[in-house]
Amino acid sequence: MRLPYPEFDPERIVLQVACIDYRPASQIVSSMLSNIVRAVGGGPSDFDSGPPEPNFGWEFYRLSINKVIVRRLASLPDNSIMKMKGETLDQKFSVWFNRQLKVRTDKVQVRLLSELRSSQFGLF
Repeated sequence: MRLPYPEFDPERIVLQVACIDYRPASQIVSSMLSNIVRAVGGGPSDFDSGPPEPNFGWEFYRLSINKVIVRRLASLPDNSIMKMKGETLDQKFSVWFNRQLKVRTDKVQVRLLSELRSSQFGLF
């Protein structure tokens, strides 16, 4: 099953999620994104995820979120997305989302798919 959105859609942020145990990790990630989308007035189509692919003892899956949602979130008072390290909104959101995940679990990591594609090996 593939995401219904292209990997490099300029209106979506596509992330690769790496986790040790897919079920609990995907529930944490989905719950966080559902809360974010709901908080800024988005709908269910504003984020989507693909199936897990096991590799090296980890499970990897893709996650896509609408940039409009991230822009709305970043514009909320006291939100720290724009203070994160990175040059683009996509990079800043990826760093911010990883920090939010780390508070909940240390068994999940998120990276921008575009950055993985541009690296020599595509691994982190």
